[in-house]
Parts: sequence; C-alpha cells; structure tokens
Amino acid sequence: MFKKALVILALSSVVAVPNLAATAQGAALPLQGKTTPYVTSDIQKDWKKKDAPTSKNKAFGEEIWVMLGSPIPSGWVVVRSSGNMNLIKNLNNAPSGYEVWVMLGSPIPTGWVITRSSGNMNFIRNLNNAPSGQEVWVMLGSPIPDGWVITRSSGDMNFIRNLNNAPSGQEVWVMLGSPIPDGWTIIRSTGTMNLIRRIG
Repeated sequence: MFKKALVILALSSVVAVPNLAATAQGAALPLQGKTTPYVTSDIQKDWKKKDAPTSKNKAFGEEIWVMLGSPIPSGWVVVRSSGNMNLIKNLNNAPSGYEVWVMLGSPIPTGWVITRSSGNMNFIRNLNNAPSGQEVWVMLGSPIPDGWVITRSSGDMNFIRNLNNAPSGQEVWVMLGSPIPDGWTIIRSTGTMNLIRRIG
C-alpha cells in the first residue's frame, strides 16, 4: 500500500512540473509579443518627428515665421518683419513673370530682378525661363540674370534684354559696364556703348 502511494505521488509530480513550466512559458510569451511591436512603433514615431522637411521639398508660396538673424534658405525671401521675427516665403519653382514685394535687405533669388522700390520694400520679378529677346526695366543695383545685358539707362532704371538662346552671329548694342554673356565678344565701341556679337 505504501509503495502504491509513492508511485502515484511520483507520477503526479512528473505531470505537474511540465504543466507549471508550460504555464510559466505561456505567461512570458505574450509579454514579449506585446513589448517588441510597442517599442518598434515608438521608434518609428520618434524618427518621423525628427525627420524635418528641407527647403527642397517645401511648396512654392509657403510662408514661415523665423527669428531675426536666422539663415534664409536658397530661393526664399523676407516678405514681412514684426518685432524679432521675419516672415519668409518660398519662391522656388515660381512661374516665370511672377512678382512679389519683399523687404529691403531680403535675399534676391537667382534669376529674379528688382523692378520697383517703395519705402522699405522692393518689388521683384522672376525672369527664369523668360523667352529670348524679352526686355524689362529694372532698378539700378538690381541683379542682372545670366545671359541678360543692359541696353539702355534712364534715371535710376536700366533696360535689360535676354540674350539666352540668341542665334549665332546676332549683334546687339549694350551699355558700357553691361555684363557680357558667355559666347559673346565686343566688336566695336562708341561713346557709352559696346557692340557685341554671338560667336559659335
């Protein structure tokens, strides 16, 4: 009788140990399953927050307030100032001929010119992709885009002309001091003017 009781007790312990182990493992597994996706999810959210958009993927016309003294990204201009803040606007990918008022001291993007000035503001125009031969009055001191020349001057204004894509052999009179585009040479000079010709 005593031997029979020992056998039953031994069999009970053999069955109970695996059950306890299975229960312990079963309890641990769901915790691991929940923890891993949760941590991964948090990392992905944090990464998205830190991945700030750059000036290249900002939309044309977007406006942002920045601190005075903050760097101004390429293609952006200062359109307003208030206290210690500047309102800047993205002019990247603006259509040709687009015009906007900007603050004096604002950067002028490549291919843009100052056509008017009033108080503490300048009126600028986009000449990028302008047709060959187009002419525009600009303020003295305005940037002159690549391929453009000054053909006349009056008061505080310069009359500029687009010589980009001009045919070979074309000749144009330009003011002394006008930029001479690549591929053009001076063939004659008289008074305040130079005659330039497209070579090649």
